[in-house]
Amino acid sequence: MVEKLEQAQKNKGIGSKKASSSKRKLKCDVCEKKPALMECVTCVVKYCEACLETCHPKDRAVFKAHVVVPMELVSTRECELHKGQALSFFCTQCGVAVCAHCLLMGAHIDHPRVSLQYAVKEKKASLLEAIDSLKSHRGIVHDFTQRAERAMAAMQYQCKEMRSSVGAECLELQMALQQLQRKLLDAIDAQEKDRQATLVRQLDGQRQKLSVWSSMLERAEQLGLEEDGAVFLDIDTLKLERQIRAAVEAAQMPPPLVGAGSLNLTLNMAPLIEGVAGMHFTEYLVPSPPDGLAALETTPSSVLVTWRCDAKRDAPNTFIVEQCRIEEGGWSWAEVYRGPSRAYNATGLSPQASYNFRVCAINSSGKSEWSEHTVFSTGQPSTPDKVLVLETSQEGVILAWSGEPAWRTAHWRYQVEMAAEAGREEAGDAA
Repeated sequence: MVEKLEQAQKNKGIGSKKASSSKRKLKCDVCEKKPALMECVTCVVKYCEACLETCHPKDRAVFKAHVVVPMELVSTRECELHKGQALSFFCTQCGVAVCAHCLLMGAHIDHPRVSLQYAVKEKKASLLEAIDSLKSHRGIVHDFTQRAERAMAAMQYQCKEMRSSVGAECLELQMALQQLQRKLLDAIDAQEKDRQATLVRQLDGQRQKLSVWSSMLERAEQLGLEEDGAVFLDIDTLKLERQIRAAVEAAQMPPPLVGAGSLNLTLNMAPLIEGVAGMHFTEYLVPSPPDGLAALETTPSSVLVTWRCDAKRDAPNTFIVEQCRIEEGGWSWAEVYRGPSRAYNATGLSPQASYNFRVCAINSSGKSEWSEHTVFSTGQPSTPDKVLVLETSQEGVILAWSGEPAWRTAHWRYQVEMAAEAGREEAGDAA
């Protein structure tokens, strides 16, 4: 049998013919007649069904460790070093496809090898795994890009709305400024009209006096130049003198000018300028939902609930706690606390019952989302441990123990018992 195997390995290189580049059936290396159906990777020999049972029986101890795989034409390529030999193996050390001669007498002697079919199967499985992994990452990135695109579209829409809002607000401000300008100009026009009317009345009265007095003075000056005494002393001169003296006696100082000073208007634009300069966007600082809900202490009828809440620049100043008992009929949330504390002691609960709690935060910017609801159950207090004897005397003993509750609730008294020879006896309560 061994001789047949050696002869078959020799016949592979001597009696093989060059196969076509397309589909070709490999023949058995032993009989060289029938098509090979199985291949022993260990022996590097192809067998037909009859030769496999004869030359390579699987029940023989020497062949039990051999790897026999079905023959499938994986590649039509031939070995470049050994003409006519198909690439039917894969050298795992060098990572290349090889023929049987490369393993028996070529550069890959004693190199670990597998069948090309097995290598292709393993590589395909590895490639499929890499493809699935890349598809998974691609899905994550695709989901991220979609969310980012939606966020960008929402941001662009919000910016567009804000630009429209700014334009509308500035237009409204311009209209308000125009109305203010008209109001201020109307106030100036009203004061100008009132003062002008007063000054015109005063001016007309004084102008009339000037006209009369000017004519009297002109007549008197003409008489003063008269050389003829008879003419000068005429009755008209005496009459004119009496008129002048009467005018002098009746003359008074001109009245004070009404409205001659500055206008009683002071333009104060400082508040408007400060208001316009103070226009700005207010950042939306609604607090994040509280998290880290925990039951700090439980008793048969109470649960002490605590939580955390990250504060931005505008720290939360109010928290709302809602609770509901888990029942078959569904959940019905009820507000049980509203205040600044970050802890709430829910009392009056049923023993051995489960309750849902959720919390939200409020600041001047608004109200946060609700936290994830958390289930807490009422139960017995934890049992103290590590009882220590601090001091003993003939009259008694001083004990101490661990297990002090982190927050004093209904669970704040301890009952101590001791065992005497006559039985069990209660010693008393301790705080």
